[in-house]
Amino acid sequence: MPASLRVDGGAIAQAPARADGVRVYKGIPYAAAPIGERRWEPPAAVVPWQGVRSTDTFGADCMQAVNENSPAERPRSEDCLFLNVWAPAKSGRHPVFVWIHGGGSRVGSGAQPTFDGSAFARKGIVVVTINYRLGPLGFLSTPELSARSGYDASGNYGFMDVIAALGWVRRNIGRFGGEPGRVTIGGESSGSVATSVMMASPLAKGLFVQAIGESGSSLRRAEPASMGATTLAFEEKRGTALMQDLGASDLAALRRVPAERVLASAARLANGQFYNLPVVDGHLLPDAPWRIFASGKFNDVPLLAGWNADEGSLTLLGPKRSFAQMLQATYGAGAGAVARLYPHAPGDDQAALVAAAGHHNIAYPTWLWAYAAARFGRSPVYLYEFDHAPPVPEGTFGTGFDVRLAGAYHGAEIPYVFDTLEAQQGWRIAEADRAVARQMNAWWAAFISTGAPGGEGAAHWPRYVPGEAARRMQVTEHPLAVPDPDRTRFDGLMKVHAAIDPPLPGPPAPRR
Repeated sequence: MPASLRVDGGAIAQAPARADGVRVYKGIPYAAAPIGERRWEPPAAVVPWQGVRSTDTFGADCMQAVNENSPAERPRSEDCLFLNVWAPAKSGRHPVFVWIHGGGSRVGSGAQPTFDGSAFARKGIVVVTINYRLGPLGFLSTPELSARSGYDASGNYGFMDVIAALGWVRRNIGRFGGEPGRVTIGGESSGSVATSVMMASPLAKGLFVQAIGESGSSLRRAEPASMGATTLAFEEKRGTALMQDLGASDLAALRRVPAERVLASAARLANGQFYNLPVVDGHLLPDAPWRIFASGKFNDVPLLAGWNADEGSLTLLGPKRSFAQMLQATYGAGAGAVARLYPHAPGDDQAALVAAAGHHNIAYPTWLWAYAAARFGRSPVYLYEFDHAPPVPEGTFGTGFDVRLAGAYHGAEIPYVFDTLEAQQGWRIAEADRAVARQMNAWWAAFISTGAPGGEGAAHWPRYVPGEAARRMQVTEHPLAVPDPDRTRFDGLMKVHAAIDPPLPGPPAPRR
């Protein structure tokens, strides 16, 4: 084997083959550092380097607050557009899985231990995890940025980073044994949102052939600006407010402000909105995602998508509120119609609160993505609900919170998908957990390799076809494909959204 590999920008060290037959490459730059004049610009080509670049250390996480996904010992920098590769040591032309991390497009990185791609690589799959710009450094819009862009819009830089990473994969992954024409993209939470954006964006056309979405999407039936995608005009106003708060009179001054101050100002001004939503800009997103899918003008590829049974459980960690209060705050005039979709005994509304919160924020938009792809496309769609509570220890979600209430919480499926249970600190792992991990990793690997998750007997996973016969896979220790039990409820939510929410406006008109 050669001592180095040639990739965009120069040579990287050939990683040694481990005993399990996997090579790991860390910290490979896929675009130029978005600093100085490149801050809030589309990603530029990698700056060439001299010599052979080491691949034994992860690159810096993108700028964010210190958190469990980017702990204090991890470096953080604006120079963060790196990716990591887990590849089978055995030569061949292997399918590729590109993973987009979650974290609300505000936190996280491709270096999180849960995303270790070794289990997939042992099955003959090349895994790529990526960083992308986060929060106000990845999604800011201002009138001056729009005027200078060449397409009269701004924002979406984090999504542009994802597209740049996919372009890098197309050009370079063959050197790692990957097949450029067999790329599956996927992600969880905001990574799943990004995956849905890639299916909607013409700029990502041809860069992947399959998609996996876990717990999130950019689709809403009526897409209010507060939850799905957002408008350029709204984001430009928020960007202007950020500039004023920082005392920056123009873009040049704003680019001189230290990244830490930009983050702090954005957090102070956020008021629940975090500079992290897809912008309907007429460029990366030609229209609202729902309308792109409904028109059939999306990147029509096989899709595996789903959510967790208790997506809303961690809302119990926040300020205490009743089911009625949650519905009124979320749906306003539509609260009564939604309440009828979640019948419960008087005084026993916690389960209804958790279900409705999880459906509104996560499950319903993910279902709507799968529904739209199946309804308006031709490629197969596979739907699931993950319903296995991880064995997390007491104190995982803070003192005073009974972990039994968490259930199959948001993000709980990730270590099962990657079969990285052993990386979870303090988990009391049982054989049932290992069985679920083996099954999920095998399903995902089969989908990445063949376009279908497969399975035999009771675990056979049928296509999702909207209508009375719709079926989804219930992922438990004993998985089973079942008639979609939420179909009627989600049909009801679709009608409520259409009645109470103004449709997201179309793309902005060109400026004169």
